Amino acid sequence: MGNYSRPLEFAPHDLTQPILPGWQFNLFRIDLGVSRDPDTEDAILEAVGSYGRQIGHIADALEALVIGLGLHESRRLAEDSRLTGEQKQAITTFLQDLTAIRVVKEAHGQAAPATAGSSPAG
Repeated sequence: MGNYSRPLEFAPHDLTQPILPGWQFNLFRIDLGVSRDPDTEDAILEAVGSYGRQIGHIADALEALVIGLGLHESRRLAEDSRLTGEQKQAITTFLQDLTAIRVVKEAHGQAAPATAGSSPAG
C-alpha cells in the first residue's frame, strides 16, 4: 500500500448558491396576477391612479364613516354594543394602520392628508 496524502480542505471548492431560484425579473412590467380584462385595468390605473392611491381613497372614506359614527374614540368603540369584539379590533387595527401610514408619509416629506374629522385650515 502506498501512502496517499490529500491536501487539507476546510471549505468546498464550489461556493455558488442560486438566489431566488425560479424567479424572473422584468424591468418593464410587473404582473400582479391574472386579470379578466387587462385593457380595462390599465385604463383604470391611468384614469384613477395606482392601486395605492385607490386604497388611500377607500381608507379616507372608511375613516370618515368611523369618525362620523364616533368610533374613533376608544372609549366609545369599547362601549358600542352593536359591534362584536372582532369588529372592534378590525376598526382599531384600521385606525392604527392609518396612523402608521401618515407617520411614514410625513417622514418621506409627503403632506399627510387631513383626517376626515378635521377641517382644513383656511
